[in-house]
Order: sequence, then C-alpha cells, then structure tokens
Amino acid sequence: MPLSLLRRVFFRIVQRWSRIRTHAATDGMNAGGLSLRLSAIVPTLNESAEIERTLRSLRAGGVDEVVVVDGGSSDSTTVLARPLADAVLHSGGGLFEQLNCGAAAAGGDVLLFHYADVKFPAQGGRAIVDALQRRDVVGGAFALDFMSQASHYRVIAGGANLRNRLRFGPFGDQSIFSRRTIFDELGGFRSDRFLADLEFVRRLRSHGRFALLRERVRTSVRRWERMGVARTLQHHWWLSALYLLGKRRECLRAACTATTLRTIR
Repeated sequence: MPLSLLRRVFFRIVQRWSRIRTHAATDGMNAGGLSLRLSAIVPTLNESAEIERTLRSLRAGGVDEVVVVDGGSSDSTTVLARPLADAVLHSGGGLFEQLNCGAAAAGGDVLLFHYADVKFPAQGGRAIVDALQRRDVVGGAFALDFMSQASHYRVIAGGANLRNRLRFGPFGDQSIFSRRTIFDELGGFRSDRFLADLEFVRRLRSHGRFALLRERVRTSVRRWERMGVARTLQHHWWLSALYLLGKRRECLRAACTATTLRTIR
C-alpha cells in the first residue's frame, strides 16, 4: 500500500476517534448534569454577622450564581454582601416576596432558596445536581443540622428530619430547591398564604418527586438562644398545629408575618 494512502487512512482513523471521544465527553457532561446552572437566592434583613460566612459557603459548595435580596437592612449587610454576590437587590414586601424577587432576577436552571444564617454544605451543589438526574425529581431540600453540638439541638434536628420524611415539611431553613421551569409553572411562593414555604413544598410534591438529601445544612442557633429553646419549640408547634387544622383567616396570617417568622425560625 502506498505511503500516501496509509497516511490518509491513519488520518481518518484519528479523526473518527477524536469525534467519538468528543461525543462521549459531551454525553458524560449531560448525564452528570454539569450543564445545570444553580442560582441561590438569599433573603436578608440585618444579617451583617452572618452574611459573609453564608455567601462563602455557597460559593465553596458549587453554586454558580448568588442573588441577595435585602428587605431593608439598617446595618452593613448589603455592603458586606456586594463583593460576594452576583447581584444585590432590594424588596420590601416581606420574606417570600424577597424570594420571588430574587428568583425573577436569577438566571439558573435550578433555584436554591437559602437563608442568610445557614451554612451550605461543601458538596451541596453536586448533591442537588445528582438528585436532579432523575427526570421525575422536581425539587428537594437538605437535612437539618445546627451550628451547635448541644445534645438538645441534635434531638431537634433529628425530629425535624423525621417529620420531613412523614411529608410535613421541610421549611425554608432547610434550603429548598426547585427546577426553574417548575417554579415558574407554580407561580413561585404565594406570599399571602399561611406558612408559604410549607405550602410551596406541598405544591412541589404534587408535581413530582421531592428529594430529601442526606447532606446537611447547618443553621444558626441565635434565634433559639435569644427566645429560649422551649419557647421557640412552642411557637413551631403552634404554627404547625394551625396549618394542620387548616386555619387561613386573616388574623392568623397577621400573627405569622414575615417579621415573626424571621424571629422564631
């Protein structure tokens, strides 16, 4: 066989092999979900003591975009957040309006609603992407942990995680996430609803599989320490009982404003 022909054959083999490797790599990327862009929406209100640690944990955990939505802080929250966030917005409509505002501005395929006093796990982004490899998974949340080694907080976290598996919960402090398309289809958080985060999870569950991840987010105990563990638990149980009883009157909504929820959750 002439040398020139051998060269052409060899060149075509190399080209084909190169194309095969390129397609394999692309398929692997899509199968692994690396094409999914993850946006975190972080609502804030006077969070200067926590915001930097929280935003750094999101970046370290694999979040692609961070949108901070401030509700009118009187401290240095927004100044501290600006270098660590892709956008710092302002919304005075309450906690769930802040979340909707951030979602509208975010560009990700997946929306993560992450509170400002919660530390995101190091592998949190990968855990979300892995969960969403199942086409029937529409969203999910993380397991709960606290920034304290006290035994009573471990018991409280264990009880909350068990409650979630019994389909009551999770709440917003467990970093709920949703596919963007599903969030838009559901119309976001209904800020006029009683316990709007729990109500949103209920609607998510009705649209597909809701993933409860093993990875844990660690929330601050400052509100528990400020109000007292017993009193905070009492408030949680009271709110849960009202929800389970189906109370929707305006007086109950007024008793559970965004300000109150920020104080006890």
